[in-house]
Amino acid sequence: MSTPETVDWDNFARAETAHYLTEQLQKAPVNEYFHNRVPVNVENQVIIRSNVDLIYSYAVVDVTEQATFSLAPSEEYQIDQIIDENHYVAGVVYPGETLTLRNSDLTSGTHVYILGRTATNGGIDRAHELQDLRRIESATANPYVAPNYDQDSLVEMRKKIEARAAEADFSKGFGTPESTTPEQHALAAELGWGGLPPQHAQYFQARTTSTGCDAWTFPVPPLDYEHNGYFSVIKYDDSGWLDVDRPGLSDSDISRNDDGTITIWFGDERCAGRANVIETTEGQEFFYGIRLYRPRDVDETRAFIEQLRSTPIAPA
Repeated sequence: MSTPETVDWDNFARAETAHYLTEQLQKAPVNEYFHNRVPVNVENQVIIRSNVDLIYSYAVVDVTEQATFSLAPSEEYQIDQIIDENHYVAGVVYPGETLTLRNSDLTSGTHVYILGRTATNGGIDRAHELQDLRRIESATANPYVAPNYDQDSLVEMRKKIEARAAEADFSKGFGTPESTTPEQHALAAELGWGGLPPQHAQYFQARTTSTGCDAWTFPVPPLDYEHNGYFSVIKYDDSGWLDVDRPGLSDSDISRNDDGTITIWFGDERCAGRANVIETTEGQEFFYGIRLYRPRDVDETRAFIEQLRSTPIAPA
């Protein structure tokens, strides 16, 4: 066996992606989907910072020659995100669309990871139907062989990146080599592996410590609601994992204030009786954030996120 390759800033995204590809192949063989049939929760989460109002479909696909991906038409939000071995996004597929990728479309490697998302607002049975209508056609079915990365240095790099979470700009971390920066690409590969590029989704997160009842107020996000755009607010523990039974609220669940703004409350029994409450414990360090799917305009959404940065959670 070859000497393990030490993981550093330059190869972290590729090493982390190899981890996810290897994990997925324990659930389904190459070119076949594994569908989560229930929304992500504390027990079944497999990708850091998952959302909770979608169900996920995953696959590792051989693109040594070419492969075609398709989704059925639907009114519900669906997307198949195609991620190459460097954690760059090789393509996305929306409802009713078909995409063929050739090996030359990848930045390197022979396999891709398919991260499929299906909204559950049409009911869980409908979401299952849409999952089952996903299609993969690949010209080859070669096994994926992961590079031999040193696991201790991989774990250490994860810790270093978590310590710099406040520096992350996901709009420059998810996408292609041309649309990302190397440093933000590495940060994104740990802090939100599998995130979508900014024209398809944008993300904001921050870290804070609970006082027992904290409030976060912001305007309704500027999204393409006519084409299934929606948003969700979510909370993670200090390592980026779900830790409570109801860690998130989606657009359709969130009550508006009289002036049209939104207030999300994070806390314990001191927040009881308020709308839009996500459980936290006094003294707990946690991440809170918002997912913005189908932005109306990339720069407009970036400006909205900058507004969020300037109005953080505050004690009630």
